[in-house]
Amino acid sequence: MSSYKVLLINPPRINGFSWTREGRCQEKEDILGTVKPPLSLALIASLLRNNKIHFKLLDATALNLNSDKIYKCLVESNFHPDIIIYCTTTATILADTTSLSDLKKRFHAKLIAFGAHVSGAPKETLEKIPDIDIGIIGEPEDTILDLLNDHNLENLNKIDGIVWRNGKEIKTTKSRSWIEDLDRLPQPAWDLFPLEKYVLPFVNEKYLIVETSRGCPFACDFCVASLNHGVKFRGKRPETVVDEIEDLIKKFNIKNFNLFGDTVTLNKKFVERFCDELIKRNLNIQWLTNTRADTIYDIDLVKKMKKSGCWMLSIGIESYNEKTRNDMQKKLETDKITQAIKMLREIGIISFGFFIYGYPGETEKDMDETTRFALSLPLDYANFYPAVPYPGTAFYTKSMNNGYLHSNSWNNMEYSSYIIKTKDLNETVVKRAISHAYISFYLRPQFIFRHIKNIGLANFLTGSVKYGVKFFSNNLKNIFTHEI
Repeated sequence: MSSYKVLLINPPRINGFSWTREGRCQEKEDILGTVKPPLSLALIASLLRNNKIHFKLLDATALNLNSDKIYKCLVESNFHPDIIIYCTTTATILADTTSLSDLKKRFHAKLIAFGAHVSGAPKETLEKIPDIDIGIIGEPEDTILDLLNDHNLENLNKIDGIVWRNGKEIKTTKSRSWIEDLDRLPQPAWDLFPLEKYVLPFVNEKYLIVETSRGCPFACDFCVASLNHGVKFRGKRPETVVDEIEDLIKKFNIKNFNLFGDTVTLNKKFVERFCDELIKRNLNIQWLTNTRADTIYDIDLVKKMKKSGCWMLSIGIESYNEKTRNDMQKKLETDKITQAIKMLREIGIISFGFFIYGYPGETEKDMDETTRFALSLPLDYANFYPAVPYPGTAFYTKSMNNGYLHSNSWNNMEYSSYIIKTKDLNETVVKRAISHAYISFYLRPQFIFRHIKNIGLANFLTGSVKYGVKFFSNNLKNIFTHEI
């Protein structure tokens, strides 16, 4: 049993905005205002509880707590942490650590950070941010348990998978193996979280995240998935996942679930058994997840997914230009994309397409073609993002080697900024193309009518109109912005 007192914390909002700090999508939730359940912290909390480690958990983002309020909360509960553990990401790590450094000083605690950014740039992170004592490289669960064993903080060179300070020297230990048997992990400790704060956009109902698998064998050069969980696909047993869903229904009356995995539909046998189990138990839930267009070619399986409660699939399309997709190492054929989206419309599953604009080598014409392609597909929703070279990815290395980075500021490595500059691309050109895509897609009468059909008139009037005004006003500014 560890003698340490541990604070697990999702850091405060930044300038009033909540952020997604884990998984592949590191983004500011500035339009829908959603707060996503922090799965990694919930899982770590369960491990600490099972190992009888004294800890306190705070989702400062969901509860809208700043550093002073966090300190007051800890003092009032007579909890003085020795260690503060938090998940962070590239665009937030400076602000996150600044807000938590105040707690570090007040309690004389150690700061331990984890997430894709720390995994992708471990030494640079500690060089740039002296308040971080230890960074975790790769999956955090086993590493955190090792660190919290008594006296291990005095022998950090024996802990696999970390970056740490040895006096003025920054050292890394050997890589930790990925967790092979995901079924040995406990169910996340969602009972410690303010579940009423996690509301699913579109349906305005509570939801939770359930992990199905880790690891992605595909090699898209812009993606941080391999930094989080490696390239080897490892899945849970379908029965384990459905058991967790059934428990969450009984404990919290949750009926909406986001299945979380790097490539959830990669294993066809898992998907089939998972759907069969949901149908057999008659759980009557709604679930959504991400997928690749070339993994949902079996119409009978997709029909079974629909029958089991699947109502939305998010698909990374990235670009109409096949050369651009190949440059990204996104091995995906255009006809597979078209077939998948048409099949989802036919079966009645909502499709959400994701596109990347401004990848080096593209031109304005290429981005316009991608917009036209998005409009030609029977997509229900679409997001259009600027290309972001996250540290640790092959795209970042390519951008550095070719002099594409107009800025190397971590704060700007997120979807509301564009930091690449080539002879054909700059921030104004790319943001204008993205804004044009959004307005062209979402202001079509057929989209508005279908959106009302998908979510209902009440949700449209109470949510979509409010957020839509803010969203489109921002994008109109970008369309009419020109370089001086």
